[in-house]
Amino acid sequence: AALSAVQDWIDAVEFALAEDTPAFALTRPPSHHACPTRGMGGCLLNGCAVAAYYALKTHPGVERVAILDIDAHHGNGIAACVQDRPPIRYCSIHEFSRGEAAALREPRADNPRGPGEGDVGPRMNCKNVVLAPGVGWEDEVGGDIKGYEHALTQRAIPFLVERKPDLLLVACGFDALEEDGTSKLCLQPTDYRKIGYELKKVFGTRVVFGLEGGYCWAGDSLGNSMLELSRAWVDLS
Repeated sequence: AALSAVQDWIDAVEFALAEDTPAFALTRPPSHHACPTRGMGGCLLNGCAVAAYYALKTHPGVERVAILDIDAHHGNGIAACVQDRPPIRYCSIHEFSRGEAAALREPRADNPRGPGEGDVGPRMNCKNVVLAPGVGWEDEVGGDIKGYEHALTQRAIPFLVERKPDLLLVACGFDALEEDGTSKLCLQPTDYRKIGYELKKVFGTRVVFGLEGGYCWAGDSLGNSMLELSRAWVDLS
């Protein structure tokens, strides 16, 4: 299954570049915690990182790749895999959890990247945008606590577009939904349409999504969120 998930990421890259249209790899198991020499956090192989390397190696028109991780948890594995490759820029928007920080950043050479905002990697091509528990799309009243929109549009996207990437990969977790019990972030399904529109405005159609977290099986929140994300590019009315 893990090998098939990696192949799905690669196939999605091929489709997006050949057809000039976004592609979505519905992958399981997820990938963004998998480090170069070991799996972690339910992730065995890092399909997202492999897809970035694959695009750079096999497509002459792809010289720079951006990776946006919108899973609610830090993608330590992606960061570890790409930290030495300046043509790849990685940005993770995630909830900060002390428990996660302790579990994911063990003192091992194959898992060197942590979830804090100061951890930018040895080549400064990684960025962490950390959100407080309870954050939704909009800023809190008074503006003291910035919302997900600010994190995406004012911090993550400017970092990723600075070097004018030829392809955007999105490690697309849906565990930032308020109904998902694995985080305390409070996005709603319609917020994923807003994420899609912001990405479309900046990156156009050369975008590849791969499924990461998302575990609220009760109700329709997970499926609706995927549909809302798609509405930025496809009229599903």
